[in-house]
Amino acid sequence: MKSALAFIAAVAAATPALAATPFDGAWNVVVHTQVGPCPSEISGTVFIENGDVKGTSAPGIGVWGGIDLKGQVSTRFTQDRDMLRAFGKATHSQASGAWSSNTKYCGGRWEAHRAR
Repeated sequence: MKSALAFIAAVAAATPALAATPFDGAWNVVVHTQVGPCPSEISGTVFIENGDVKGTSAPGIGVWGGIDLKGQVSTRFTQDRDMLRAFGKATHSQASGAWSSNTKYCGGRWEAHRAR
């Protein structure tokens, strides 16, 4: 689950000049655990393409979801049998929200900034 949480630090690898949505590109993410036995803080990069999460900087993480045109974030990350869901709101340069894992009984907040 450690690398599953690192997922959040990984947001899409699309070139901003060719972006199909305002949120496409790489995002640096920090996950803060507020409840449960997960690591207290994990960071990584998430890659967004056409509004969909396409991958993370953490190997072995399955991804689903994305950011709609209004900036609503809804994602799921999996690794083996572990799953993490993250929801929130994005602007053109930053995003934040809540996350939870019903397989690890953890939860907390996350924040992201567009990678440079």
